[in-house]
Amino acid sequence: MGTRITIDSNSNNVADWLPDRFEETHQYQWFLQHFPFERFVVVSWQGCTMDDSRLEMFAQKLVPGQTIDNMERWAEEILRAELVLENDTSIAEPDIAEISAELQDENLLAAHDQLPEYTRYFKTVLTGPRLFRLLQDLYDGEGLGGIRLSDEAIHRKLQGILIGPDGHSTALIVTLTQEAPQGKELALVLEAIRQIGRECGVHPITLADDRFILARMSDNVIQTIREMIYGRNPSLDGVILGGPPVDNVAITQEGEQTLQRLIGLCGIIGLVLAWLCFRDLRLTMFVFWVAIISAGIALASVTFTGSTCDAILLTMPAVVYVLAMSGAIHMINYYHDAVREHGLDMAPERAVRYAWYPCFCANLTTSFGLISLCMSGLIPISKFGFYSALGIMLQLILLFLYLPTLLHFYPSRKIAAQRGLHIKENSPMQKLWRVWSGFIIRNATVVSLSCFAAMIFFGIGLLYVQTSVKMMRFFSSDSEIIAHYTWLEEHLGPLVPMEVVVRFENEKLMDENDRNRKRTLDRLRLIEKISGALRTELGEYIGGVMSAETFMPPSEQLMGGRMTQFQRIARESAINATLDNRRSQFRDFVTVEGNFSFRPANNRRENLAQIDISVQDADRLVAARIEDVRTLLDIPANTELIGISTEELAQFRSKARQWERNHGTDLWRISLRVWALKKDIDYAMFIQDVKNVVEPILAEANEGLGLESPAIQAVYTGMVPVVYKTQHELYWGLVYSFMLSFVLIGVAISIILKSALKGFLVMIPNVFPIFIVFGFMGHYGTLVDIGTMMTASVALGIATDDTIHFLTWFRKGIEEGMSRAEATQYAYSRSATAITQTTIIAGFGLAAFALSTFTPTQMFGIMMLAILLMATFGNLVFLAAMLNTPIGRFFEKKGK
Repeated sequence: MGTRITIDSNSNNVADWLPDRFEETHQYQWFLQHFPFERFVVVSWQGCTMDDSRLEMFAQKLVPGQTIDNMERWAEEILRAELVLENDTSIAEPDIAEISAELQDENLLAAHDQLPEYTRYFKTVLTGPRLFRLLQDLYDGEGLGGIRLSDEAIHRKLQGILIGPDGHSTALIVTLTQEAPQGKELALVLEAIRQIGRECGVHPITLADDRFILARMSDNVIQTIREMIYGRNPSLDGVILGGPPVDNVAITQEGEQTLQRLIGLCGIIGLVLAWLCFRDLRLTMFVFWVAIISAGIALASVTFTGSTCDAILLTMPAVVYVLAMSGAIHMINYYHDAVREHGLDMAPERAVRYAWYPCFCANLTTSFGLISLCMSGLIPISKFGFYSALGIMLQLILLFLYLPTLLHFYPSRKIAAQRGLHIKENSPMQKLWRVWSGFIIRNATVVSLSCFAAMIFFGIGLLYVQTSVKMMRFFSSDSEIIAHYTWLEEHLGPLVPMEVVVRFENEKLMDENDRNRKRTLDRLRLIEKISGALRTELGEYIGGVMSAETFMPPSEQLMGGRMTQFQRIARESAINATLDNRRSQFRDFVTVEGNFSFRPANNRRENLAQIDISVQDADRLVAARIEDVRTLLDIPANTELIGISTEELAQFRSKARQWERNHGTDLWRISLRVWALKKDIDYAMFIQDVKNVVEPILAEANEGLGLESPAIQAVYTGMVPVVYKTQHELYWGLVYSFMLSFVLIGVAISIILKSALKGFLVMIPNVFPIFIVFGFMGHYGTLVDIGTMMTASVALGIATDDTIHFLTWFRKGIEEGMSRAEATQYAYSRSATAITQTTIIAGFGLAAFALSTFTPTQMFGIMMLAILLMATFGNLVFLAAMLNTPIGRFFEKKGK
């Protein structure tokens, strides 16, 4: 049950991967507090153009009542309802029927109870024609400053935002409500959009499959096999989706699809290989069953500790499965040795007595390697490391209690019958190990130096390792989301958001006459200048640039033609007043930082004195659910409030605006859209390029003010800086976690061997697979992603696991008076077969994940196979050779 709950809890949001301690996380959360980055879905289809009649039909089905004719009024009603909601959490989210009643849509109000359930998921819909019409109405010559914008000017403003580069393609931007499902259930929202697409004739209708269940299952299996061999061919017929919810749903579905399709294949491969190694169905099922239970317990521990699953954590059971299989194989190896030496009587007990110390040490050191992943700044990797380490330690309970019990009730009678016949010594595998070990011992120096040389060569490649956590690289090239994003970028433009927030500190900007040195029109001009510079300098990397200036005519056009200085001052004052009054219309791009509550508090009278509002008036505002300055500023001027007239509201808003000018910090948002697929952009360089454009303009503006410290600054946030920080943390997390695991495992082995020098020497073959595999990736420019990064510490743990078992028998041989060469051959005869079996079963079992369509899981499977093979080479070649060089003298018995 715990395993099922864990799998069902799988949900993903890349924006939440960074912990709170990072500045980028704080900046992004700060941005969300002031500019709610609402969940939105971009919807389009082939043939979706500005004159497509299905566009408005689609939009009205998503949000009944909102039409192309009432966009501005609808936005005001939504804003008013949201402001009430912010101050009274007991009220549900704005209801479509209530807003429609405000808009006098009686037909919709009457039919509200019959509206589909999914309509509560969607709050607003913006389309190219709707936004075009909105700007037409705003600047029809009768609005702001009597300005009229031509259709061509509006078209240019919207190109790259909701109008594609061809001038015709467009899309719907669907904003989701807070009531819309979260996490895994977000897929219901996307399916609702597809259903509406079917109703509008945009999305193909799916016919119900009424065939017998076995026929459907066989078709699904055949389709799965065909896709795994030949790849997928995603269709672009129907709605084409993009946006953060689409990304997160795709990650969740790809991760689960991998688990459903490949975990069975992984198990089957492991089962077949285990049988080929043991040639005993009973032992094969023991190993398989213990590994499966261990993986299940590890997965259930996520739920039992109050955590949830994600796509990265879904690979954790595979790691526990591999290591549990390794431990079970070694335990059976110890059991068979006990049977050969003493017979079946008390053989499981003797096996536990022989095995508990090396197995416990092996699991402990492996856990140290995995727990080091908690050093990573990425939450999914930290969770993977913690729960993998926990699962590996919990499997010891099965290894020392459950498996011996099975061996007690179902003993290896064939092995017992071979007692005294020396069959094992004469087996083909033992002959192979004698020949192999003889070669390694005779050429120990050459082999060791060759391995050292390979480590140095590939180790240089570690300096060139590059990381990547770009969202689109999580998916294979034939996935649906890649096809959709490719189409959207080609027909609409880039979609990855980056935000530049320009901060105007009003207290610093006030002059000696209590007048602001940068009034609203001046700020608009600065935003225009920055936006224009970004378009000019970075046009090849970005699509549309959205800011308050997108929804306003050019500032010079606002000022009109030639006029006297007096006329110009009067005109600017009038425009500033108009812009201030219409500020709530641009709430998504202009807001204020700095606020205080009208509710009773210790400093209430002092705050109210600043804004010149009496205690009685403050109480009236609170009663009308206007609880702070920000709410008062954001609420539309024509809002009717209980107990407060329109004239009084205007006075209160004027005082709040004056307080804002004196004490608040104005925030003006500039939103960029960056390519995800069309161009391979280095986010670190891109962020610096943006700063190189913005900072000189701000420096010039600050210099013109003549202040001691800057009053105008910029904050750079959004998904691009978050992804860059994630990428940065991925690299340094790889470095730090590897260093920590090296130290922890080195200390543990030093304690086991009772010598720090021996511990250090043993660690050299253990890091061999990491140097070879990751060095190879560095030399050939293969990117390290989030799935690859986890394998470094896993590799060190697995290599150490086999090292401990090999050294256990080597030291036993030394203690019995053997020479180093004889002890090496003895270790080969006792552990090499088990080590090889572990590598074959686990490595090729995990190789099934290389068929995954989820790139992190795919790379994890490939890397685990490569690392397991290199770890076996490191133990059976490098370590064995090193023990027979002069270095091996440190492992001899003292006094020998």
